[in-house]
Amino acid sequence: ATVARMKDFYQQRSPQLTLAPVQLNDLVRQVITLTQPRWSDMPQRSGAVITLQTMLMDDLPEIMGVESELREALTNLIFNAVDALPHGGQIVIRSATEGDTAVIRLSDDGLGMDAETVRRCLEPFFTTKGEQGTGLGLSVAHGIAQRHKGTIHIESEPHVGTTVTLRFPS
Repeated sequence: ATVARMKDFYQQRSPQLTLAPVQLNDLVRQVITLTQPRWSDMPQRSGAVITLQTMLMDDLPEIMGVESELREALTNLIFNAVDALPHGGQIVIRSATEGDTAVIRLSDDGLGMDAETVRRCLEPFFTTKGEQGTGLGLSVAHGIAQRHKGTIHIESEPHVGTTVTLRFPS
């Protein structure tokens, strides 16, 4: 599985994965439902409560993309946010436009990262999770953003939280 994910990161999209119109708000809602056991049910068993809130812009323009890849990127970002909230907290997902760009921002109020970690966090195999992490979640999300002619930007502060911003041409 790790080799397959690295292959996805380094190779261009397969010709059979053609771009189609994608409504990012719908995709965000799907990913929230798919990941609910990880951000809601599992933390509650250990006494942690994680709330997930959305602030999605009405009429967000569609982007051209591969829905399965975008779903994987958003899933990775939610899982990283959950990992940054070992004692509970909040995740907020926002959508907006900036000019001709569709924007998704995922914020958490968790552990955060120092400047050196932020600088390196998109590198393949870089992890702060020790044995529990592969160091591929953010690098795969980065590769997916690039293949969609988009960008990923990360802002973080220790003990304050992290915001990951994905921008895609609409």
